[in-house]
Amino acid sequence: MLGTAAFASLVLVCQTPVGELLSTPTPRVLLERELAATISESELQARVRALVALGPRMGGTESGARAAALREQLFREGGLDVRMLEDGERWCHEETAFSVRAVRADGSELVLERAWPWGYSPSGHGEFELGLEPRADAAWLTGRFRARRDGPTPKLALVDGATTRDGSYPVVHHLPEGDANPTVVFGISRDEGARLREWLGAGEKVTVRWSLEARIKKGRARTVIARLPGANSSEPWRAEHLLFCAHGDSDAGGPGADDNASGEATVIEIARAWARAVRENRLPPPPREVRFAIWGSEIVSTREYLATRVPTEGALLGVINYDQAGFGSGADQLNLEPDDVPANVAFARVLLELLADHGGAPGFPQRWATNKSLGGTDSYVFSGSTYFREHARPALTIFTSAWGEPAEHPRTPGMPGESWRERDVVSVDYDLYYHSAGDTPENTTDKEPWNMGWCTRIGWLGALRYLESLE
Repeated sequence: MLGTAAFASLVLVCQTPVGELLSTPTPRVLLERELAATISESELQARVRALVALGPRMGGTESGARAAALREQLFREGGLDVRMLEDGERWCHEETAFSVRAVRADGSELVLERAWPWGYSPSGHGEFELGLEPRADAAWLTGRFRARRDGPTPKLALVDGATTRDGSYPVVHHLPEGDANPTVVFGISRDEGARLREWLGAGEKVTVRWSLEARIKKGRARTVIARLPGANSSEPWRAEHLLFCAHGDSDAGGPGADDNASGEATVIEIARAWARAVRENRLPPPPREVRFAIWGSEIVSTREYLATRVPTEGALLGVINYDQAGFGSGADQLNLEPDDVPANVAFARVLLELLADHGGAPGFPQRWATNKSLGGTDSYVFSGSTYFREHARPALTIFTSAWGEPAEHPRTPGMPGESWRERDVVSVDYDLYYHSAGDTPENTTDKEPWNMGWCTRIGWLGALRYLESLE
């Protein structure tokens, strides 16, 4: 016979609508939500702010070295085994201090607060009269700049035609690599350029006073690799493994909050949370070793790692890459890319099943999509390699925005596309501040910290499921 408590429970179950019974989380889902709750979005925000405060973190520079040291410290504090790798020597640039202001004949001035130097601009300071035509002894206000092969070469150029979509911030560009550029170039906002053009159009004399401290040299990017031992880790740094990664430089040379301090903060959080869960006996050691890489330079460091470390330091089972994981200007959604590479399909479906199990729950997105290959990020270094093609290894990127413009792309046949509607195209959100002086925490990751939370939880829990599927 049933006891009173058991009978009451049976009655309760019998009175529960079938739909609610079917939606009751399984023990696995409940464990995953318990693990998900250990992810701190405020910690993710704080890490982005700390990284951006160090500078653009370009590979080979002093700010890049400081950032690498911070990453190493955070991994070690999380209880992981850590290595620091150095790339070969390459040209690099770092702008440490700069100012630009325009002064009218009556002494009134306009401080160009949005100004940002283009990479490989030489150090200097001074003042020049501003004009709309290039002159060797003047500053040039132009909508577009290219190094001149003939005619006068200005010492200073202000570019107001290379900005974000709304014109609010200059997009950061690069001059030719090396220390031989004769012109200092600053990008400025569209409004700042309009004010200067108004003054010049009225016949006023405008003088530009400027200064720039830049370091241009050859240096070695530093990549930080951490490992969480798995049940298969009998020999350190030799076991087959799954890799999480993100590029640690700002890529363009701007502040680089969303692109890509958000990605590296996410990788660090996954590493620390997973190690903590094992240490606290919430989880057993993973069935296969898991590694975490923050590349010193996007693409370049990844290629060097693939060429020198794979598979000599253990077979690489797959890659989860993060790029622009902290913000989206047009929507609230998470994307998986690419879904048109056959080796990625099984891993993508594991992540999609996870998203379906948790969609809309606290800490998880309500909308997600898979999209075709778009290129331009570190996962493609792996997926395009002979090793990954021959061994059919997956390499996916998880992100919440891509590039600086909204886009739609054809849906991949056989893949679900968007989770919230049935269409033949897939939307990809964008970051208004992509590669610009405006890619700051205040404009991006501080506004939508849940984006990094989503990316952290989906990557971590999806990896747990995927590793189990390989057993």
